[in-house]
Amino acid sequence: MAIGDFHTHSNRSDGILAPAALIRRAASNGVRVVALTDHDTTEGIAEAQQAADEAGVRLIPGLELSADLPDGGDAHILGFFTSIEQPRLQTQLATYRDGRMARGKTMLAKLAALGMDLRWERVLEIAGEAAVGRPHVAQALVESGHAESVRDAFDRYLHTGGPADAQREKLPPEEAIALIHEGGGVAVLAHPSFLPDAGLAVAQLVAAGLEGLEVYYKNYTPEEVDTYRALADAHGLTPSGGSDYHGIHDDEREPGDIPFSDEDMQRFLAFLEDRWQAHAAGGAKAGA
Repeated sequence: MAIGDFHTHSNRSDGILAPAALIRRAASNGVRVVALTDHDTTEGIAEAQQAADEAGVRLIPGLELSADLPDGGDAHILGFFTSIEQPRLQTQLATYRDGRMARGKTMLAKLAALGMDLRWERVLEIAGEAAVGRPHVAQALVESGHAESVRDAFDRYLHTGGPADAQREKLPPEEAIALIHEGGGVAVLAHPSFLPDAGLAVAQLVAAGLEGLEVYYKNYTPEEVDTYRALADAHGLTPSGGSDYHGIHDDEREPGDIPFSDEDMQRFLAFLEDRWQAHAAGGAKAGA
């Protein structure tokens, strides 16, 4: 188990555990530094912070934003902060969450056209305090007998470009990274293997201000780790690591179950702290 995990999700977005339960689970696995990176929201940070204080764990406030690349790829960008109380950031996140709700209704309409009628009210119940995401629709499909598992629901209906997939508003990568920087955060590309051309995407994102790359990702093989480590080195990016824990798939890794060495974790943490100090110093000069 790694002592640092910089990519996890709670039930404030599309994870299964409440923020406090997620932190306790990570702590029980030996994780000492954990980032909560829910999609388009920081609403779980306060609860997670209280649990982290009680468990003796360091919490890194974070989030995960989606951005459309010029070639049509969907880049997921993690932002890591010292504080998330930034008005423009929170306004944009609220807009993102509204887009998720509209997308959810569109997905249900597409599923109905395919002969699968799901109740919107039930999807909202599954989502709880979170904005509706594809995993919530997937769980409704499983409940109604239209899919054998969440993974099956994605594979058959909800994957990107799938028969019931729907688009929502996203920022261009330059604006997503700028939004993170304006909030005093550090921008890191998540799971580069998800992109059709990781090399091209990373080059584009570096030009937009990307600072790190998720080299250590749950089930990456040693060969994949080497590939993305070389890509990070080629662009001067600092390697990060995350389990991307949600708790909804059978093949998920536990928080901390990633090949992220203590040395590389400490290096990434020191990098974050250096960048936070640089952002703070820059803001102080701008306000002088």
